[in-house]
Amino acid sequence: MGGLRADHRFAGRDAERRLLGDVVRGPVGGVPGAVVIHGEAGIGKTRLAREVCADPRVNALWASCVHFGGASVPFAPITGILQDWLARADADERAEILAGTDGLATLLPSLGSLSGDATGAGDTTRLPVLVDLVVNRIAVRRPTVVVVDDLQWADVASLDVLSYLIAGFRDQPLVLIATCRTEERPEGHPLHGWLADMRRMPLFSEITLNPLDFDAVSCQIEGLLGKPPDIELVSEVLARSDGSPYLIELMVRDLTGTEHALPMTVPAALREALLAAWHSLSEQARLVTRILAVGGRPTSSAVLTEVASAVGLEGAVIVPCLSEAQNRGVVTRAGGDIWWFRHPLLAEVLYDGLPPAQAAELHADYIRVLDAPGVTDAPAADLAVHHEKAGNIDATYRWSLVAADQAAGLRAPAEEAIQLRRACALWETVSPAVRGTREERIDLLRRTAAVGLRAGWPDMVMTLLTQALSLVDRQQEPLLACDLLVTRADSRWQLTSPGIADVAEILEAIALTEDFPDAAERAVAFAELAELESLHGLPEDSVHAEEAVRIARRSGSKQALGRALGARAAVSDYPAPLASLADVELSEQLARSCGDVDTATNAAIWRFNALHALGRRADAVDVTHAAYDDAVTAGAGAWAYFLAFQTASELIDLGRWEECRAILRSALAARCTGIPGAGVRLTASLLAVRSGRTEEARQHFDRALELISHDFNPLRPVVTGAGIELLIAEGRAADAMTWARPRLLVPDHPEAEDDGVLPVYARAAAETAGSARDRGDEGVASATVETVEKVIGEWPWEPFVHALGGMDVQAMNRSRLAAELARCRNAPDQTSHWHRAVEACGVAGNRWDQAVAQWRCAEAGLTGGWTPSKARDLLRKAHHCAVELGARPLQNDVESLARRAKIDLRTPIPVAPVADDPRLAALTDREREVLAFLVAGRSNGEIAKELFISDKTVSVHVSNILRKTGTTSRVAAAALAERRLLPDQ
Repeated sequence: MGGLRADHRFAGRDAERRLLGDVVRGPVGGVPGAVVIHGEAGIGKTRLAREVCADPRVNALWASCVHFGGASVPFAPITGILQDWLARADADERAEILAGTDGLATLLPSLGSLSGDATGAGDTTRLPVLVDLVVNRIAVRRPTVVVVDDLQWADVASLDVLSYLIAGFRDQPLVLIATCRTEERPEGHPLHGWLADMRRMPLFSEITLNPLDFDAVSCQIEGLLGKPPDIELVSEVLARSDGSPYLIELMVRDLTGTEHALPMTVPAALREALLAAWHSLSEQARLVTRILAVGGRPTSSAVLTEVASAVGLEGAVIVPCLSEAQNRGVVTRAGGDIWWFRHPLLAEVLYDGLPPAQAAELHADYIRVLDAPGVTDAPAADLAVHHEKAGNIDATYRWSLVAADQAAGLRAPAEEAIQLRRACALWETVSPAVRGTREERIDLLRRTAAVGLRAGWPDMVMTLLTQALSLVDRQQEPLLACDLLVTRADSRWQLTSPGIADVAEILEAIALTEDFPDAAERAVAFAELAELESLHGLPEDSVHAEEAVRIARRSGSKQALGRALGARAAVSDYPAPLASLADVELSEQLARSCGDVDTATNAAIWRFNALHALGRRADAVDVTHAAYDDAVTAGAGAWAYFLAFQTASELIDLGRWEECRAILRSALAARCTGIPGAGVRLTASLLAVRSGRTEEARQHFDRALELISHDFNPLRPVVTGAGIELLIAEGRAADAMTWARPRLLVPDHPEAEDDGVLPVYARAAAETAGSARDRGDEGVASATVETVEKVIGEWPWEPFVHALGGMDVQAMNRSRLAAELARCRNAPDQTSHWHRAVEACGVAGNRWDQAVAQWRCAEAGLTGGWTPSKARDLLRKAHHCAVELGARPLQNDVESLARRAKIDLRTPIPVAPVADDPRLAALTDREREVLAFLVAGRSNGEIAKELFISDKTVSVHVSNILRKTGTTSRVAAAALAERRLLPDQ
């Protein structure tokens, strides 16, 4: 018999190893990254990760995802990462890393409460933040690689945490690697959406491992057997293994290296190959591994011992059997005394090979052990699956509901929905005494639909609500039918492309309640109708909102009144913002008193609109940001992220880009869909454009248009503005004009918000006309001017007459529009227009717009004959703002103009004293300050102006600097300072 050598060389993956190695070495230099390694089972994904993570400069943390019974324990791979670190960290490191993270006890109860304060126990809303904090602290101590194996089995809650980590990549020494099977990802699998969203993230990449070719197979066999294999053997192994490294290893395990062909007994399929290794075990070891397979996830030897006792195995043989299986490559230790299969597919093969009766008996044995008195850590989801496989329908139903409650407590809607969906499917077969009444079934269907809505399962939601309606006699129970119809109409609007509002179901709901004029359900139906009419510009929205409020007051229902007041606020948020604010405050107060999270979230949305309409933009940002945090904590679902969209959009305008990036990061990590998801994506696209990441911006923009219909009116101005800026950044200004023209307004329903797109549309026209003039094509330039002037001339009112955003914003937008039109016409008074835009943008607080206006003003002035000194301050201010914001394209434009005009943009950098250089150590504080200005290329007059001293005083300081440093000119003194004090500049 032969046997495998220790040389399990890693063959045929040189290119992939280099690619992944570059990413893994990134943290050493402060460059984070995320990589998903795709490939079929046994192709070598985990092996590739292990090879690269062997780099001694990095700390590798490992975790695996486990699939069991169609569901996953929430946060299981995240828990595995933390457990891997805890197993290696000493007490001091644990104390330092875990300081202030008591909330992690929700994932790892063994941590307890480090501070003794357990007030956050059970609250999972901060888990992504806490996990991010801990992982980054670990990475700060040593560059870290986090590896998650079998991502296709990750629970949705864990995917959200990984999204949060990836969205926060900046310069931390951290890399995330995940392995993922290309199979077992059917249509609708949550990983498809996760990957689609991550592909639009910077610093995210993917590697696909293809089967090994002939040379690689030969190399692997040589490493395994210790001698070059015969070419015929290589050919046969390649044909039978299809280039799978794991299959190759199994096939040649018992060869000597002299064979010309595989033995006839060598299996040709993966299942047979896996079972060939398993069949080599002793009878007892085979039984133990079957028991492990029935467990469905990594299991301790203690649990296996208890389960195995029911089939006659003594406890003393369990660990030796596991060690035997480990030696044969069947199982491996998953950490401590936890065991699992070396290849997870083997667990499925073994389970599928069990006779149904034997499998049911083993599931019953697991139930006996996991549900024994005193056992408190068995996941309810596991017990639900074991009971289901054991044929215990009533117990499956009960444990599914318990598991759903546990998932709800962990804010894991996808896992909660899996359990609730199982309970719904079992209803007909559950004992009547266990399942409850028809009303309880309707409640279960409605709960499952609500959770499915948050989990993003639209088909399931509509099916469940339709089932619930089928149980209701609309004539005998009109109020219940009304409630379900309104809920289904709202769900349909949120889950499909919201192009045109479908109010038929709501009108039917209202008709059902005609005999109940004071019913709360009728008030809510009118409120829903008014909101949809307002959002889609349909008439009578205010009439129906008032009716909703009147009915709600008569009903005496606080929840209905809160809902109705919210609808009235929605109708009047822009036309009558003060009245809207009053309604919002009372609506939110009532909603909170009733625990109505959705109505409270909607009230926050309308409050933002009203505050913005009043020009209270900073208040709108701060209040809405707080409301967003509250909504996420309360589990408000997708519409919480509409608050993130509103806040982030305003933060861009106010020049608070770091805050904007932070809130977008959390919102993108949630991967919400529909209208809120589109809003978040559009804002991310705009920020990416202005930051110089055009490809990323295109990905965000295209994803937004996948989430909403192109004719969805409430977001049309946002879509149009972001699209124009993106096309301009892509060098397609003329295309931007063509694309945007039909989207500027809806002729039958123009809105005041449409005005906001005009300045950027005029900018596209100015770019188009300027490019035409550069080519000497005056015809195109003139046609472009005519086009934009026609748009303005046919506008349904004087642009910005409504003053949305306040008078300051109104003045800013008017000045920006006038300046861009002057640039488009190549008018001689461009400089004065841009000067007014600079002032107006400054008053309004729009920092990026002001910097653009400063650059354009300087450009127009220099073109018109200004001396460089006259444009210098404008360009320096614009440059300072662009650098501070991270607006790379604007920074490049300013620097280009400054180079052409020979204007020095360098900002003085403080010069610290240096004791080891006597030439510089003798300088006084004021002389070091003056030296910093010399390094920045400032003249004596400029230095005097900045430091509020006279030119003569500056001259004296310069003379002292030259004398003390032994230099003969201000240029030489500046060069010395750069060499000795500013080596990185």
